[in-house]
Amino acid sequence: MTAAQTLLRARDLGEGYQLAINAFIDAFRRASQEERLTLVASPIESGGWLEALIAATVSCLCHETGVPLPSWLAAVTCPTLFFALPARSFAMRIRLMLESPPPFRNRNVFVPANSLSRA
Repeated sequence: MTAAQTLLRARDLGEGYQLAINAFIDAFRRASQEERLTLVASPIESGGWLEALIAATVSCLCHETGVPLPSWLAAVTCPTLFFALPARSFAMRIRLMLESPPPFRNRNVFVPANSLSRA
């Protein structure tokens, strides 16, 4: 499942969007370098928090595995702040803002530092 297909699947899942992202993370990490290039080749256009969340995930995975960043990543951002966890308290929002990896933070998406960790 490519990053672009992950976006479509995540939209279909609604509140369960993270299941599609987790499947993408697992598939990307299992793939060969050549396959990884294919997984991120199709562009995602900027639109909202879900596009930015997937773009940030792709960015982190590419850095982790030495895959060149696809050019489409530079244009994808979230126009408003998005917190991946229900960050209802000010303290939780500040915590997520501080610990979010830069590819997420730069796109106005705030996640825990271990958001790409998989068991």
